Amino acid sequence: MKEFKKLKIVFLVIVVLLILVIIRSSDQNIFKQEVKTAIEAGQSNSNSITPDQLEKRTNPYMVIDLGSEVSPDSSQFQHSIQIPFENLLDKANRKILDETEGDLILFSDDVATASKAWIILNQLGYKNVIILAPKENPEELKHKFQPDTTARLESDSI
Repeated sequence: MKEFKKLKIVFLVIVVLLILVIIRSSDQNIFKQEVKTAIEAGQSNSNSITPDQLEKRTNPYMVIDLGSEVSPDSSQFQHSIQIPFENLLDKANRKILDETEGDLILFSDDVATASKAWIILNQLGYKNVIILAPKENPEELKHKFQPDTTARLESDSI
């Protein structure tokens, strides 16, 4: 009889785990794209566009300003809406994103914020999500590298 009770407990635990797996796999927020696709897009810059390229676009798009305050740079775009990054996945904002025709172009004063939003939206299955790159590349070195020749570590031997 004790063995039967132990089997009931084990069976109950297995059923609970099975129910949790089914609930988790039916969740709408499971990532839908392969990570490999995101890595390739980031490395080839196929997921970004410059303001000059945006001006030449003829197909429909919506610029999404991810800042919490209205940025003067975002007001220059014809089709734009402000959705703060913190509220990007709210139901009302997801509805706006779902109903948008054409490309979703993400704009932020900080490129890292736009990149995070791109990853999230890409993994949730949104197609045609593009990052609006700044006019200048902040990572680009503007000066020629010159080593410091005043420090000669090899001559400082004990």
